[in-house]
Amino acid sequence: MKTIDLVVPCYNEEEGLEHFVTETNKVINTLPDYYFRYILVNDGSKDKTYLVMKRLAAKFDNIKYISFSRNFGKEAAMYAGLQHCDADYVVVMDADLQHPPAVFPQMLEAMEEGWDCCATKRDEREGESFFRGAFSKLFFRLSNRMTDVKNPYGAMDYRMMTRQMVNSILELSEVQRFSKGIFSWVGFDTKWITFKTVDRELGKSSWKFSSLFKYAIDGITCFSVTPLRFTAVMGAIIFVLSLIYILVTLIQTLFFGIQTPGYVTTLCAVLFLGGLTEMSIGVLGEYIGRIYMESKDRPIYITKFSNFEDEDNEEK
Repeated sequence: MKTIDLVVPCYNEEEGLEHFVTETNKVINTLPDYYFRYILVNDGSKDKTYLVMKRLAAKFDNIKYISFSRNFGKEAAMYAGLQHCDADYVVVMDADLQHPPAVFPQMLEAMEEGWDCCATKRDEREGESFFRGAFSKLFFRLSNRMTDVKNPYGAMDYRMMTRQMVNSILELSEVQRFSKGIFSWVGFDTKWITFKTVDRELGKSSWKFSSLFKYAIDGITCFSVTPLRFTAVMGAIIFVLSLIYILVTLIQTLFFGIQTPGYVTTLCAVLFLGGLTEMSIGVLGEYIGRIYMESKDRPIYITKFSNFEDEDNEEK
């Protein structure tokens, strides 16, 4: 019997976590040839998510949990779950049922065909604003052009992976993580399947547009130095244009005398160059900040509670 670990990051999922387990169990019970285990990761929730996890772990013997000392982010929660996996296949999914467990059979079919990973991409999302959808499409286009990692539009973290692929992912232990890029960067044969996502049934999403914008910046800067090259190219172009302007001005002065410079032209030039300088410093600072954070060599997360410790004590 092959084993499957379900890595489920949780943040303020008090209302919907038990419902998630109930609905997922319905699918699991239709797959008797596989043993499923939950690894629930509480990412510093402000509600009673941890208590719900403890109650579920006491009720079901296939539920393990990890609770962080504070909120470290979804990326850290996924990494923690993957670190504690030992199954043949590993699934990464959300607890809000926007990643439907009903896709498990389709994923398993792909894995048994020999694929290293079966990943999902969304086809259509009900209730999503036009602005958010347009921003998402723009991000995928820019990311695929500017980085070495390629993901189709709508690619999600929801996927099933082999043990070998998970081990490769764990070798990338950087603090500044962008899992979509990491999943692609490690390679391996991936089959993409499409499904239609819907709004979550219970609870509220913790993702705001500002969080998505920061996530997009992380996705590009983690796997590309193109922004740095862009600022260098812009600087070179402005330098060449400045030389041409100086030559033109010099020639005009020699042949036609000194003319009074225009106020608007000077102001526009100063504002443009000042803005470009600030942007360049910002891009450079983004990369220096990442170097700074990585050089600290801090842990990606800190565990406060876990029933994996109980398991270790039993083995001892």
